[in-house]
Amino acid sequence: MWHRTGFRLIKLGELVQATTARLFESFEINSRQYHVLSAAAALGTPSQKELSRVLGVDPNVMVGLVDDLESRGLAERVRNPEDRRRYIVTPTDRARQLLEQCDKAVSEVEKALFEELSEPERRQLHEVSGRMLTSNPRVTKHE
Repeated sequence: MWHRTGFRLIKLGELVQATTARLFESFEINSRQYHVLSAAAALGTPSQKELSRVLGVDPNVMVGLVDDLESRGLAERVRNPEDRRRYIVTPTDRARQLLEQCDKAVSEVEKALFEELSEPERRQLHEVSGRMLTSNPRVTKHE
């Protein structure tokens, strides 16, 4: 299997997932919660439906994720002033502070995980993986 690029990418993904899972435990969140909060902060005024689409999470699962974040004081559902039928998912101030801490920690973890690569190789890996993901019609680009 080692000769297959896909297998190597799976193993690398598992390594990143396990490493960040341990990191997020220290912040008392999990990677899904981090991704929801990050996406909500980056998108500005996303609905649950938009977050589901962007993150590739089933809408029913997203409801539970946002419910949990809301009960922990990390997110709020706010009525969209332009469409009163729609709710916007907004990270709380506490969540924004948490995201800041997590983002710094994730940067350090990524630096360590990819230390075997030169800076040009890291940029190339980032660009190539992004291109492969965004060329797949089932993946939504998210900055």
